[in-house]
Amino acid sequence: MKANSLIRAILTTIVLALLLSGCGLTSSGQSNASSTNKGEHTGQIALNFWFPGTDQVTVNAVKESIQTFEQLNPNIKVNLTSVPWDQYFQKLAVAYSGGTQPDVHGLGFGQLISTVDQGKYLDLQPYIEKDQWEGTTDFYPDILKAGQWENGQYGLLIPDLRPLAWRKDYLTEAGLDPESPPQTLDELFQYADQLKVVQNGQTIRSGLDIQTSNGEQSYLSLLLLYGENFYDQEGNPTFDSETSIALVKKLTELYKAGVFTSSNQQQTGGTPFAQGQAAMAFVSPSNTASLIQSVGKEQVDWALPPAGPNGERTSLMLGTFLTAAKASKAPEEAWTFIKFWFSPENQITYTSKTGALPPLQSIQDEYLTNFPQNQVIYDAMNDAQGYIASKYWSVNIKYLRTALEEAYNGSKSVEDALTTNAELARDEIKSIQ
Repeated sequence: MKANSLIRAILTTIVLALLLSGCGLTSSGQSNASSTNKGEHTGQIALNFWFPGTDQVTVNAVKESIQTFEQLNPNIKVNLTSVPWDQYFQKLAVAYSGGTQPDVHGLGFGQLISTVDQGKYLDLQPYIEKDQWEGTTDFYPDILKAGQWENGQYGLLIPDLRPLAWRKDYLTEAGLDPESPPQTLDELFQYADQLKVVQNGQTIRSGLDIQTSNGEQSYLSLLLLYGENFYDQEGNPTFDSETSIALVKKLTELYKAGVFTSSNQQQTGGTPFAQGQAAMAFVSPSNTASLIQSVGKEQVDWALPPAGPNGERTSLMLGTFLTAAKASKAPEEAWTFIKFWFSPENQITYTSKTGALPPLQSIQDEYLTNFPQNQVIYDAMNDAQGYIASKYWSVNIKYLRTALEEAYNGSKSVEDALTTNAELARDEIKSIQ
């Protein structure tokens, strides 16, 4: 070989080596600056998938779904990141701000409805129409609608309904009928007081699980029974209404009486009920999967919430959306993964392991064969409400949380805490309109 030819061959080899090394993954498993979503194998597309929550039951079920998906789609590699709920939204916001957002990710009910107008998320509607996806007719209509905005589909919901749950063994221990949960709000509060367990002047087990920090969900579960939400259709705060003030006064009385203890909705390990430290709660089966594994499903039961003053038995409905980033370099593969996630085959497997409610009508009978006690979850869908869609959701949540904490810790009177923070919310909303 001539010298010039040899030099050209060597240079070509070096250039190819540099190009190939520039398309690889870093040691942390994250794509480097020149990566283009290539997976571990040649031609394989990598999807980064973030899912909120780190309880082992859910994480194991998610991993199993990913494994099945990869077997069916060997050209796609899914890299899972599980993030605790109390860190999830801050980390996701930082990732979006820095352009390092995952291709597919979970998103809380309130987070989607309050940020969907920011242009971050992929509109799934064109992919649904292109594939003529049958899921749109299989989804329960209200659950499908929850992820829609301006004729687009920006998320598909893993629903989470919150009827009343109770521990049968704890009711038996307190001399109450374990098959007869409270039927009215007055009975609920009476039961809660009777079910608390006190030792040396301290409550060691709550009668009713009400969170005092980030506690808007348990508060709203009760407020809905009075026929109210904590902001209106225009996003204006209403948590300073007479009804809301009276409710929070009752809750602070119960708190001072030791009926429930300090807790955080997003605390590691779950709320007190999920940890076996409360007798009753407004909670879904999916949030108690670990508890059921430890105490047995025969010890936990659900019913529609007790009737409010006007007979309302409205259950709180939240959930986790699955959505994709608009900036994803692999939108087709992201849709393929989301479509698989909500296939009947994956949903029956995932929900059977986690206790989550499948949003598909076609598998209701099979699901109830495995979980007959969850018929009440389907019954609750006949009268369920969640957060009202509003870009001011985060403003209302921020000030409501502060108001509830101030009321519980006594730094302000209930009325002052709620009215002051509602006015602050109104002022902030006006400033950003």
